[in-house]
Amino acid sequence: MRTDPDPPPASGDPTGLVDQRLVRQLAEAAAAQVGSGAVRLLGDGGLLQALAKQLIERALELELQEHLHGPGAGADPAGPGGADAPAGPGGTNGPNGARARRLLTEIGPVEVRVPRDRDGSFAPRTVRPRARRLPGLDRLVVSLTARGLSSGELVAHLAEVYGVELSRETVSTITDQVLDELAERRGCPLDPVYPVVFLDSVRSGRSGGPLVHLALGISADGLRQVLGLWPTADGENWPQVLAGLAERGVREVWVLVGDAAPGLAEAAAERWPRTVVHTSVAQLLHAALRHAPGEDWGGLARTLHEICTAPTEAVALERLGRAEREWGPSHREVFRVWRAAWPLLAPGFRFGPEARRLLAGGGALERLHARLRRIEQVAGRVRDERAALKRVYLATLALDSPSGAGRPWCGDWPAVREELRRGSRH
Repeated sequence: MRTDPDPPPASGDPTGLVDQRLVRQLAEAAAAQVGSGAVRLLGDGGLLQALAKQLIERALELELQEHLHGPGAGADPAGPGGADAPAGPGGTNGPNGARARRLLTEIGPVEVRVPRDRDGSFAPRTVRPRARRLPGLDRLVVSLTARGLSSGELVAHLAEVYGVELSRETVSTITDQVLDELAERRGCPLDPVYPVVFLDSVRSGRSGGPLVHLALGISADGLRQVLGLWPTADGENWPQVLAGLAERGVREVWVLVGDAAPGLAEAAAERWPRTVVHTSVAQLLHAALRHAPGEDWGGLARTLHEICTAPTEAVALERLGRAEREWGPSHREVFRVWRAAWPLLAPGFRFGPEARRLLAGGGALERLHARLRRIEQVAGRVRDERAALKRVYLATLALDSPSGAGRPWCGDWPAVREELRRGSRH
């Protein structure tokens, strides 16, 4: 019977062919049983669980062999001169049995035997000393939490699908690790140039709670980056945030998008004199509609959107005056907010439609606020600054879908980037 040839290995990966053959053989051996339901993939007694046990234990054997005999020893652990033979200084060290350990993994609990050496110096990398979980499970917990599962829902999901028993306290301990990651990111060097940086004050939910300052940048490649999160309880304000970004290597920001906070434009001019400061249309719209009854929000939003999308500033001002007359004195406060922010709206008219849509400040930030509101509905309100910071950071991790990872912010990013560069030089 004719069989299709194996595909060639990927460029630069000489083991690709072997890996594909092994995977195919395993799949063919288990296909019939898995399809019939005789073999499970996940959970206790699952096929992946058994495979993980074999892989982990073999990796531990190889690590012990390297520890006892040095890199590249090439000895078979089970054969003469292998791990069963004395090694090390004076030939005193050697294998000393194994200790059973139950590991929690992203495919379920796995019982493995962790080998030991005689002098107790063996510290494997595959399974860290005293570790009860593999890093993959921690990543799964963080991912599910970032997507809105409460601790109780997550615990129930892991038990039902994977057979993994975790407590809510353990889930909290795992997710607390992202705060260490955030602290490291706040100290990491940044790119020297960001075409756009968005600043926003984010709450962990709709019903109040601590505020968190967020800086979201678009890199020269058009990719979104969370530049930092700062709890307002630490006394951070926007001038201090900008100073921190400059200290981390940001030498140039073409357009800075934020609310009309006092001192923001002055602080930006001090750090980056050529920066165009533009108010966030999304934030301004929310601020203006607070002064109108709910039944008018739809009509007012369309009117204000038409003003912002006018081809020129002169046309926009004409539309603004006409809207004030049409809506009348009862909506005076709505348009007062709009006119007060006009000095920070006007610079946007030097850019084209695509760039102005980007500078409107919606998109990712609106999705972030919506996600935080959904999380609050499930998990409740947080009152502690540390918990608020963790919740906001977890929500930023889930901003992008895996299919959108690595894609530029907008379709024709090179053209938009050039437009932003030219506009910031006016």
